[in-house]
Amino acid sequence: MPAAHLTAAALLIVLAIALPAATTAEPVFCTTRIAGKDVPLAYDKDEPSLRDNYGLREIVFTRWGRDTCPSYVVLRSLTPDLTDEQRGLFCLRHDPETKSVIGYDLGRRDSYGRCERPAATVCQRVNQTRSAAGQITSAAARGAASGLRALPDGTTAAIISGSSGYISQALGAIGGAAASIAASPALLAGAAVSVVAVGGAVYACAE
Repeated sequence: MPAAHLTAAALLIVLAIALPAATTAEPVFCTTRIAGKDVPLAYDKDEPSLRDNYGLREIVFTRWGRDTCPSYVVLRSLTPDLTDEQRGLFCLRHDPETKSVIGYDLGRRDSYGRCERPAATVCQRVNQTRSAAGQITSAAARGAASGLRALPDGTTAAIISGSSGYISQALGAIGGAAASIAASPALLAGAAVSVVAVGGAVYACAE
């Protein structure tokens, strides 16, 4: 069940996560659906990043729909340790049955911040230390692990995809904190897995 990949922290999002630290404007409160539950968030409607990621079509959609939060605000609340540029790798995975977000996946976003193509995986943060992401991205830059590549998109991200066994071997070859991710339940959960190192975080995107 994809919703099981969401941590409790993702469902108990504090308002401070969704708000930029430096804002002094009155927050706009909204509600979004995550894993079938209503989650309150807040944001600054005058924030430049919001204007850059919030189109007219979505403004109309959130005004009349049950979800009143911009998708950009929702995705930011689920990935609080990423910058907007780094967050650009991900899109929201939406479940039409529960009419709610069930996580995020790798891929391009549509006009509503959802994955343009039907998403097959849900991503979950799996590392406990920043060094794991650094080891993976460094290995990608050196070409030190088969199949591991740096993404040419300005995010300094690295990605490797394949079976869980293949990825476990690659991470084990890197060693250190990167190798410890090989035993992550999130990585071992699916047959097809992608591991993404971006910023100081590592994500496993599994079926």
